[in-house]
Amino acid sequence: MFAVDTVTPVQPSDLATEKIDPNLFDFGDSPIPEEWKSRLRQKLAERRNVFSKHEWDVGLAKGVEHHIRLHDPRPFRERSRRLAPADIDDVRRHIQQLLAAGIITESRSPYASPIVVVRKKNGAIRICIDYRTLNNRTTPDQYTMPRIDDALDSLSGSRWFSVLDLRSGYYQIEMAEDKEKTAFICPLGFYQFERMPQGITGAPATFQRLIEKAVGDMHVLEALVYLDDIIVFGRTLEEHEKRLFKVLDRLEEVGLKVSIDKCQFCRPQVKYVGHIVSTNGIATDPEKVEVVKHWKVPTHLKPLKSFLGFCSCYRRFIANYSAIIRPLSELTKGYAPTWKDPKAKKSVDPNQTYFKASEPFAERWTPACQAAFEQIRECLINAPVLAFADPTKTYILHVDASLNGLGAVLNQEHPEGLRPIAFTSRKLKDSERNYPVHQLEFLALKWAVVDKFHDYLYGAKFIVRTDNNPLTYVLTSAKLSAVGHRWFAALATYDFTIQYRPGRHNSDADLLSRQYAQEEVGEWTSIPPAGIKALCKQACIREGAVVPDRLVDQLGAPASAVPEACAFPVNLSVNILDQLSPKDIHTSQDMDPTIGPLKKAIKSHIGFARSKTDSPEAVMLFRESRKLELSDGLLYRVKEKMCGKQSRQLVLPARYRSMVLRSLHDECGHMGAERTTELIKERFYWPRMAAEIEQYIRTCGRCISRKTLPQRASPLNQITSNGPLDLVCIDFLQIEPDSKGVANVLVVTDHYTRMHRHFLPKIKEPLPLQESCGRSTLCTTVYLHEYTLIRAETLRVD
Repeated sequence: MFAVDTVTPVQPSDLATEKIDPNLFDFGDSPIPEEWKSRLRQKLAERRNVFSKHEWDVGLAKGVEHHIRLHDPRPFRERSRRLAPADIDDVRRHIQQLLAAGIITESRSPYASPIVVVRKKNGAIRICIDYRTLNNRTTPDQYTMPRIDDALDSLSGSRWFSVLDLRSGYYQIEMAEDKEKTAFICPLGFYQFERMPQGITGAPATFQRLIEKAVGDMHVLEALVYLDDIIVFGRTLEEHEKRLFKVLDRLEEVGLKVSIDKCQFCRPQVKYVGHIVSTNGIATDPEKVEVVKHWKVPTHLKPLKSFLGFCSCYRRFIANYSAIIRPLSELTKGYAPTWKDPKAKKSVDPNQTYFKASEPFAERWTPACQAAFEQIRECLINAPVLAFADPTKTYILHVDASLNGLGAVLNQEHPEGLRPIAFTSRKLKDSERNYPVHQLEFLALKWAVVDKFHDYLYGAKFIVRTDNNPLTYVLTSAKLSAVGHRWFAALATYDFTIQYRPGRHNSDADLLSRQYAQEEVGEWTSIPPAGIKALCKQACIREGAVVPDRLVDQLGAPASAVPEACAFPVNLSVNILDQLSPKDIHTSQDMDPTIGPLKKAIKSHIGFARSKTDSPEAVMLFRESRKLELSDGLLYRVKEKMCGKQSRQLVLPARYRSMVLRSLHDECGHMGAERTTELIKERFYWPRMAAEIEQYIRTCGRCISRKTLPQRASPLNQITSNGPLDLVCIDFLQIEPDSKGVANVLVVTDHYTRMHRHFLPKIKEPLPLQESCGRSTLCTTVYLHEYTLIRAETLRVD
């Protein structure tokens, strides 16, 4: 199939017989017995053909070649790039090593790509080929690359791990006849690759396909493969040892070689693809995270994309990653496409101004961007250890929805408590913001189960916990909309139960869903005129704050456009009953038949004696006794907010309730029952207040007069006729103009017999209404006299 002697090292016989020192196999701080280690070292040393002896001792995969298929086969030749004088000797030495190893050879190819020299941390050089032109003409191999998250989830239940790293993995695959396309040019010569180089399109797919075939049926079940990194795992040391030697034997059969100095053998904790894998779960690699600590603030697009790409590898460890990173993601927008893609060129708007990739962010780097940059670094440094998903244990899914986003956390119960497996969240779409609360909670359930955690939950029994009590009945209710029925059908294939728990116990998913609310806080640059009234209403009434002058200046409209009701400062944080002193309220509470006795009981630290004669309000107030407290002689109810803070509600006597309703409904724009209740609850409390507020608004005269009554369509009555010519209908029919330009035809129809006649008008232009009706009547008269000489009872026209 291919000529091995043209690509093997110069002296392969010496390497084949060379023995391997057993002490080269490092087990780190593995707790296995020394006798076991010694035996493993001897067995590993016996497999000398699978281990590389030095840097250029690379294997040669059997029966595999890499092909480059171009959709534009025209040859190209790029100019050679200059080398720094300090790099010339190192580049010459590196090229000689590649020639001696049979990895490259001299070329006469019509293709030529330039080289780029990169210095490593240890001072050595790395020669990279700029294959961008070649890659743009290459038809890509669509072989699926594995997702790291999915691969790591397969390690559940394992206690022993070994990591194998192939020596220069790409160089172990031979190039096919089109190797001349890999040619590269430099001041020291013109060469092409005999082995598969790095940086060309399709190389990862070819290598991944080779390694997966080499491991065979062990893949996923006994070992995981991600390019040149192979991790072997097992529940017991005996099982792990058997699997390790089985993988090494299969690699030797294929002709691949492993780098000894990069391998990790038989350890309870290993590093794998940038993660720390152990019996406890998956964690971030401290060495990788150390890079984040010293990462400089990005000043333009390229370093920002590098930072976002690095952080994205660890997004599963960060709760609400997409919301935190959103200000930084917004900075990547507004740039013209730079790749050579015909479709991308068509998408460029010539009338739009784009940012340059090298242009500094300057004032676009806002405090929100800086806060997001620092927060994501802090989250990576303090990332939690995620537990492995154990299929034998029950999954517990926490879901929550807010008016801004959705959040979910997948957990499993462990001896040390509930441990997270994965976090997820997203922002609401514009159409979803119109959903009521119960539908948002249903959406969060469907999205988390079907869209995000399907791979975990399909076929398994799990528990869904939510702080929305109506959601617990959604699967047994028949009153669902069309959208609800589709969501219900999508969930029908899963086996789960829904449990309700209060919001204070559902804080993990709750915080994920509400994180997006912070994005709405900030400086508005401009506001459309349609949003001025709503903005002022929110700033004045809902937030209880004065509309600042800067906000009016930024509305994008003159000051006269601000609604009159919002043009003056309204501050509802002051006492609504400002005409009454605290002493008057204190006296009113003492005299109130419901509040007074309970207040005395709290003050004297004695239990509140209940009796059968207690009013319903007294019973309801007694149920809230644990939330009641005295402050400065006034009785308050302590209310816990979603953010964890507490607020106090004044327990309002009955004599002042109508006054509060007038102040916070009549004088605040006659808001609806829900918003008025929310506004009053921020300040006051009394039993059955929601029902009383709703009744007050229902009987409000101004609300009744302004409420638009539903317009009902008039019923459609069938037109009837009792005999011929009882009802004659006429109408003009417009058709395509003929050769004479006639486009309108007058159609006369007897409603009872369905007999009809048509007449062609002698004029082409439309007539005025009166003249048109006259001509229609004339034609109808002709119709009537022609057939019956009797005048019709009713003539109907439109």
